[in-house]
Amino acid sequence: MNRVRSVDVLRGFALMCMVLVHFIIYFGDSTAMRSWLYFALNHLLADWGAAGFLMMMGISQVLSAAKTPDASEWFLFKKAIVRTLYLIALGLLLSTLAFGPWRMFEWDILPVMGFATLVLYFCRFLPSWLLVVLMVIMALITPWLRSLIDPIPIWGEAFMATPVISDYLPGLYVDPTGDLPVIWRLDAIAQGFLLTGYFPIFPWLIFPLMGFLMGRRMVAQRFRQDLLALVAFGLLLLILGLGAALASTRIPGASAVTGYLAPLSFYPDSFTMVLLQLSVSLVVFSALYYWYDVRRGQQAKVGFVTNLYNRTSRFALTFYFAHYLLIGWTLLIVYLVTGQYRIFDLMGAWPALLCGLVALALLETMLAVWERKGGRFSLEWILAWLTAWIAPPAHASAHRLSAHRT
Repeated sequence: MNRVRSVDVLRGFALMCMVLVHFIIYFGDSTAMRSWLYFALNHLLADWGAAGFLMMMGISQVLSAAKTPDASEWFLFKKAIVRTLYLIALGLLLSTLAFGPWRMFEWDILPVMGFATLVLYFCRFLPSWLLVVLMVIMALITPWLRSLIDPIPIWGEAFMATPVISDYLPGLYVDPTGDLPVIWRLDAIAQGFLLTGYFPIFPWLIFPLMGFLMGRRMVAQRFRQDLLALVAFGLLLLILGLGAALASTRIPGASAVTGYLAPLSFYPDSFTMVLLQLSVSLVVFSALYYWYDVRRGQQAKVGFVTNLYNRTSRFALTFYFAHYLLIGWTLLIVYLVTGQYRIFDLMGAWPALLCGLVALALLETMLAVWERKGGRFSLEWILAWLTAWIAPPAHASAHRLSAHRT
């Protein structure tokens, strides 16, 4: 199985852009929020970037399994368990170190990646058509599940219109009125993990499942012939998502939490936003796959920028962890010096973007040095070491169900 170059490119691109997005969000003040730069990074780029990142995770899991076709089921299961627990623990640790122990259970993207790892292990035994049905059910059931809880303690009494775009398309985009709360109570923690955290299982598990299906087609050497159909399907989802969101602007009280004709919202991920995220992720990845894996092929020379994407992709966990520490600890230093915790209120849009560019340069330099040292003690290296210790490779001659059903 040749390496799928477009997976590394899109994952690396998403991570590098994520640094700029997060710096302008966490450092940007109220004036930054009212700029086109803030809207472009926070919505036009970040809203689909997170979905694309999770989609790449699903693809990678299939491609990784294809490299060890004779591995035993017990080994693959233990490997999935180790990765699941590692990613969930890493996510909780990161939230604690970056923003304080009171934010531990905010459920950022790493825990949902960990849970998805275990789910995708069991998906290997299911036919693709059933996984499609499960994705549709998850998309449809999420607004209903959210209707069973009281939304006011989580998202407030009303959503606010997203600045800038609402001057031209009122009601199309909305945001929660404040930061999502973290409640240290068992039922609230479970609810956050499933439905109300930053990246809850419903609906974010849809994107790794979509990637898993795409990975199956790659392993079966059928993905190339799927490209036009995927682009067409992505454009159809774009029409449906934008159409439903535009229709919601004519419905008084249309809800991003419980509605199907709903405004576009990221927290929570509204039904229309899910359609839009799937659309853009499918179209963008199909274009990248054609460019890097069909048109150019495996022997094409890797340029400087592509090499940055590839390195960032290889150190994705380390890169993600480190960038949040840069943000969180900078805000902590400002607090210690000034006595004010200036999260979401530190500087204008362009200075925040400049800070993001400086941070990106520092992170890429760190990865380049780390790569020359063999990546020793990176988060990826620790995961590989733990996996080799807890789940050493073992082969079995017993028949196991194929992960490459179509």
